[in-house]
Amino acid sequence: MRRVLATLLLGLPLFGGCALLPELSAEEAGRVRGPLATRMPQPILLTFPHLGLRRAVVLPAGEMAAGSTLAYSSIYESGARNGDVVRMDGELAQASLRARRGLGKGFELEAQGGLLHAGGGTLDAAIIRWHDFFGFPNAGRKDVADDQFDMRVVRGGVEGYSLTPNELQVQDLALTLAWGAERTTPGRWSSLVRATVELPTGSEADGFGNGEVDYGLGWNGELDLGRSTLFATASWVHPGTSSALRSAGVDLFERVCVGGAWELRLTEHTSGIVQLEWLSPISGTIDMEELDGSYADLVLGLTHDLGGPWRASLGFQEDLIAAAGTDFSLVFGLGWGL
Repeated sequence: MRRVLATLLLGLPLFGGCALLPELSAEEAGRVRGPLATRMPQPILLTFPHLGLRRAVVLPAGEMAAGSTLAYSSIYESGARNGDVVRMDGELAQASLRARRGLGKGFELEAQGGLLHAGGGTLDAAIIRWHDFFGFPNAGRKDVADDQFDMRVVRGGVEGYSLTPNELQVQDLALTLAWGAERTTPGRWSSLVRATVELPTGSEADGFGNGEVDYGLGWNGELDLGRSTLFATASWVHPGTSSALRSAGVDLFERVCVGGAWELRLTEHTSGIVQLEWLSPISGTIDMEELDGSYADLVLGLTHDLGGPWRASLGFQEDLIAAAGTDFSLVFGLGWGL
């Protein structure tokens, strides 16, 4: 609970001064910018598609939009018992690109791919001091040397997963079909339904993909409250099991995600946003919370209009469950027409 409260305190400067915010016209107050395009940067989770938070509207026929996200993350999770090892120690740099096109009659097609680089990094000492200051658990960081790299899953002496360091490689490509309305109705929930297929374009041998075709279904909701907007999401994904995980006898759970977000228009051009997604555990085959624990992905961020169709965003991301996900992530986004 201390971890949750301390993390939420970081967002008070965004929303604590709501009463002091400048007055906006009805048009400015209703300019919805939407959630930040983030996902939990845990290496194994990055080999599966993610149907997370987004606006519950589609593009009109023939219109296009695109966005890119740069995320830098640090993670340290380590467990070992009876020949089983789950270790995620390192830093990840991920660049993702997505493009959408309106197909008409309420349909929209989205393609999303990315590049990923992993290494030992340089942030361990700074993160330990950050966690000590706020009372966050360090999950054993102090017991090992700083800035090391070790990302693998071993069951019974058989390696089921490993991520190759110091290489920049492509990730899997996701194609998603969405169906919904082109605009929302004030005071009423709007809904969007999505179906996705992820193609195995990432290297299975190097840990950047799972070598399988993944698929899933998702729902997104949006409720306009005037100067603020609520968002919701729920999704199911069937993850492909890599040949290495099958050889190690590691079975994967079906992926489930539920979440919500609140956006507040702070000024004419800027919104603040709080996002929280719960993600189900990866697997129960290995009895360690580093693999069979769930995730609580909190994002605090800002989005700002740059002029014309361009928009930028900046977010801080943290897993509220220390033994499962990333310890720190900084996310920068740039969108066109979104």
